[in-house]
Amino acid sequence: MSKQTISLSIGERKLKSGLTLLAVHNPGVQTYACVASIDVRMADEDQRWPGVANMVGECLDEGTSKHDSLGLSSAAENLGAMMDGNHRGGVVMCPATSQKKATALLREMVLEPSFPAREVRRVQNEVISEIQAEADDPRTVAARRFRKEIYGKHPLGHPSQGTAEDVAAIKPKHLRNFHKTWFRPGNGYIAASGPFELEDMLDRLEKTWGGFRGKSPDHLSLPKLALQKSGCNVHLPMSREQVHVFLGHLGVRRNDPDFYRLSVMDHILGTGPGFTSRCSRKLRDEMGLCYSVSAGIAGSAGEEPGTFTAYIGTSAEHREKAVDGFLKEIRTIRETVPSDSELQDVKDYLTGSFVFALERNSNLAAYAIRARRFDLGFDFIERYPDLIESVTAEQIREVAHKHLHPDRLTIISAGAS
Repeated sequence: MSKQTISLSIGERKLKSGLTLLAVHNPGVQTYACVASIDVRMADEDQRWPGVANMVGECLDEGTSKHDSLGLSSAAENLGAMMDGNHRGGVVMCPATSQKKATALLREMVLEPSFPAREVRRVQNEVISEIQAEADDPRTVAARRFRKEIYGKHPLGHPSQGTAEDVAAIKPKHLRNFHKTWFRPGNGYIAASGPFELEDMLDRLEKTWGGFRGKSPDHLSLPKLALQKSGCNVHLPMSREQVHVFLGHLGVRRNDPDFYRLSVMDHILGTGPGFTSRCSRKLRDEMGLCYSVSAGIAGSAGEEPGTFTAYIGTSAEHREKAVDGFLKEIRTIRETVPSDSELQDVKDYLTGSFVFALERNSNLAAYAIRARRFDLGFDFIERYPDLIESVTAEQIREVAHKHLHPDRLTIISAGAS
């Protein structure tokens, strides 16, 4: 795969309210996207109402001060737009000709939700049904227990949806209170991408979002995260033919200086496409233990540390063999350098495929937010190929030895005994 290059033209404007506006010039397209990402965190929710942040995101598009649920949906459809909300805001994608009205409609959804009781109850029931269905899914059960063991009392150790009982207790007033308290402009981002000139897009964003005011409260203090001193090995019996195994420990933040080296390491170890990664080739192809297998640390990195997670779905009699297989591959990558061809194959894949993640305007807008939020620099996308190409085989061994800890693994499985 040939090395790809890309250069983006990005404009930025910081408002007195603390809101940052970003614009990405994407010439030649006939589409437009706008993303709102307010500085709202799941950990900000009142612990008396777990799951309220998720419910706010689920209900943003269920009605506003100007439209009921059907009216909001019709307004978007009339613009040829697709609009979706989340606990930090939302996104709208539309034809470029609908830019002005679509941006205004996104603002209305994000800043003026009405949380009507009837619609909240409907969404509530849908979320509860999902939670109840997931409680019977061994992969989800194992994944949630895995996160609980690694994160402990930290909010990341709790299901973002809350429990069925938690969700049932949430009322529209709790959604309104959370929204009023935390949907403030400070440290938030509004990013747009389309064929328009940067200053024109920034002017439009400021005209639409400039009236967004209010001082943000301080975020709640979070428990300090640390790598566990020892691991655990727990199986949760369920009436299923397969067993789903999660194995790992606390990971890294997105701004970790080893991030790019770890990304290359991941693709060698367990996230490469097809049968190219070691775990896929060994556990799936050679040993025939499974269909689905993966292992990686960089993909979950964010503002808080993610996890190093290895996953496999296999038969009950192969559980220990699968765990041993993971351990062998983890120890090998910590102790020996990858071959030149193995390393180059991963570099070629990463530098050849990264541009595909930026084909949509919504992805370009999200990229601009991510570049600013994590201080990557807007030229990160231009520097990325060189960052990957500069990784050496010895550096792969070094970061694996530094960040992978086979003697401290949490091992959680659920399914057949």
